[in-house]
Amino acid sequence: MRSGKFNMPILFVAITAMLVQQTVATTAKVGVPSLIPAVARELDFDAELVLLYTAFYALISLVCMAGCGGVIARFGALRTSQIGCVLMGFGLALVPFSSSAMAAFLLLTLAASLISLGSTAATPASSQILASYAPKKWAPLVFSIKQTGVPAGVVISGLLLIPIAVAYGWRGALIGMAILCIFIAILLQPLRERFDKDRDDTARPKLRDFRKNLYDVLIQNERRILALVAFSFVGMQSIYMSFTITYLFEDLSFSLEEAGKIVGAATVLAIPGRILWGWIGSTLVKPRPLMGLLAIVMACSTSFMGALGSDWSKITVLAVNCCVSLSVLSWHGVLLAEVARLAPAGEAGRITGGVLAFGAVGQIIFPLMFGLGYWLGGYGLAFLVISFPAAIIGLALMVWQRS
Repeated sequence: MRSGKFNMPILFVAITAMLVQQTVATTAKVGVPSLIPAVARELDFDAELVLLYTAFYALISLVCMAGCGGVIARFGALRTSQIGCVLMGFGLALVPFSSSAMAAFLLLTLAASLISLGSTAATPASSQILASYAPKKWAPLVFSIKQTGVPAGVVISGLLLIPIAVAYGWRGALIGMAILCIFIAILLQPLRERFDKDRDDTARPKLRDFRKNLYDVLIQNERRILALVAFSFVGMQSIYMSFTITYLFEDLSFSLEEAGKIVGAATVLAIPGRILWGWIGSTLVKPRPLMGLLAIVMACSTSFMGALGSDWSKITVLAVNCCVSLSVLSWHGVLLAEVARLAPAGEAGRITGGVLAFGAVGQIIFPLMFGLGYWLGGYGLAFLVISFPAAIIGLALMVWQRS
């Protein structure tokens, strides 16, 4: 909390609103890829088209993170969240109009762009609001509670969106999700006067905002290190969420259902995991060494993932995945709180966007590293390759703390 008297009721409203927004944003983000196999089956195209969707999403995410500061300053963080929900709704509503493989190709590309713009803006916007109301001591816990919306969104997509698609078709599921996004945008409106008091009606988003936001991250040593943390952590997360089920299915001989249950259980664990790390970062250990510890655990558990064999028990495989989840999927609140702490007053959203832009770069680079490792030596080497950046960053954070 930068200034002013601590107000628990307002903080509770802020956390709840941003948690709902984050959950919906994540559900929208993962909803389309989870339903692409059904779309591909009906329209007779290769389901690997999901890679195109993912690529466009990552590219637009990079642009949005780097440039969202001007939009937040002009319209306010809450209005930015509302605009994001509307963009996600439009993106989701486009895909059901696909009537052929070519139409699906075009509409999925456009949908990826709109959904990426909308969901990517959720984190910087919510950071701007929470940084204004969260006491500094409890910021890691507050940000971690909000970030539980990410694994919650993944779980909702698997438990609700896919069954709805089975019952009413993939078009019905996507249209229903689009309506929910628009509804959340409307639901947030009564909060705008309170949470957008710091907006600047004279501000105008400019192209040079992209360069300035990245420059302001790189010019300051502490922010620069956090950008490297984001690069590694987001990259590791993208690998786990994108390749683990395939790895368990292809290399360890699990059925798709068994692999899905293992990854699903590990993902659910990230919800209490995020809250746990947030509480530890607020009470027992400072965020910086805590991120270093998380990076070391991340590197070790990910390396161990690649050492699993088809003769290992399901319990052991699940345990390793849970270790990965407690690090790779659970760091967000601690990092975001530290980024907000290092941001100038009233600019937490802009600086968060600048730092997470490097996370978006990791989301692009790490799959290439993973693919190279797989090509040279299979999944074992692939997981080992992507663990090195986390190990280096973990050691650097420990040294940074001592200095």
